[in-house]
Amino acid sequence: MNDARADALAARSHLAAHGWIPRSAEAFRHLPPPDAALWLGNRDPIPPDPVHAPRDWELGALPAAAANAVDARWLDAADPAQRRELLAGLPLAGDDAAAPFAWAHRALLRQGLRLRVRPAAGGEELYLSVHRRRRDAVEAPLLVLDLEPGARCVLLETHDAADAAIPGGHVQNLQVHVMAGEHASLRHLRMALPRAQDQLAHHVHVRLQAGATYEQALLAGGSGYHLQRTVLDLDHPRALARAGSVLLAADACIDYQVQVHHGARDTTSGIDVLALGSGCAKLVANAYTTIAPGSDDANVRQRLAGVPTRGQPRIVLRPHLEIHHDQVQAAHGATWGALPEDALFHARQRGIAEADAKAMIAMGMGAAVFARALGDADALESSGLATRLAEAIAAHLAGGNREHAHG
Repeated sequence: MNDARADALAARSHLAAHGWIPRSAEAFRHLPPPDAALWLGNRDPIPPDPVHAPRDWELGALPAAAANAVDARWLDAADPAQRRELLAGLPLAGDDAAAPFAWAHRALLRQGLRLRVRPAAGGEELYLSVHRRRRDAVEAPLLVLDLEPGARCVLLETHDAADAAIPGGHVQNLQVHVMAGEHASLRHLRMALPRAQDQLAHHVHVRLQAGATYEQALLAGGSGYHLQRTVLDLDHPRALARAGSVLLAADACIDYQVQVHHGARDTTSGIDVLALGSGCAKLVANAYTTIAPGSDDANVRQRLAGVPTRGQPRIVLRPHLEIHHDQVQAAHGATWGALPEDALFHARQRGIAEADAKAMIAMGMGAAVFARALGDADALESSGLATRLAEAIAAHLAGGNREHAHG
């Protein structure tokens, strides 16, 4: 038995010994995830003589400026040496609320993509795109991004159901790790629009060095089960992280979780969520920020908004601050209610149909969430995220592309 197979089997044994996420877990009590068996599948994680699969991560064409600034490595987790390289520097699964997902991922991991980005000539911001091509009914993808000090990058990461080649529901337990060196910056644009019957769990773990910046914009659609969980570690001075998310669910579910840890002075974080639900959808938005002792002048903002667009969806908004230091600025809030009647009235007064008016207002709210997260409205247009946002909102309000009934 080689080291890779032994590591995968050890992870499976750990999961069996310690059990799955209990229903009493606070982070998951509103939307408990399916049992471990779903995420492990029914096949040997690494056969004794594995067949090397084709690349599942597709990397878009690199710009000329990135020719000498980006290293891309597709690594086979069934090969002991490549597995060690793939997992090098990543945190262990640990014992937090979501740790069982990490152990299940390690047990099933077959391959991954590792990107290293160096500063481009002239300090230019590099644009990269990656797309996950689905090949297996149950999979555990891994994406690792290492930003060297001073590197500046925009990453578009897409998981779209439109190209799914496998029938029936798709199960995906994804891990994304971002490690940003001093004064590096990343704009992370993420789109996860699953099919009705899919079961997804996406975990993004970000660690920032001094002066580094991370900005995330997430567009996510509902499915049978859909977890989006981001962990932001701001343990070095002047680190900044912002996350803006637009969640759309019709008769389906989304569980959105963000955990931020401020562990150094002059750190800044912002969480912004717009949740649109219809039918009997279930949407949960958990924002949990901790400010550790000694985090002088930490600046924290949380803004959560839920809007029912049809039927009687269940929208749960949970802002939370845990502050262990005095010299900080912190604010949080949550609002729940219909689209603004005054804006709808003014639109109708100008001859705009009600359906079009609702789409325009929702689009404006979603674009504002992304603009606050990215600090630059132009990034929405140049990446195509604005177009996808408009299409997704229009489909949601029209009741088209309805997800699997849940609840």
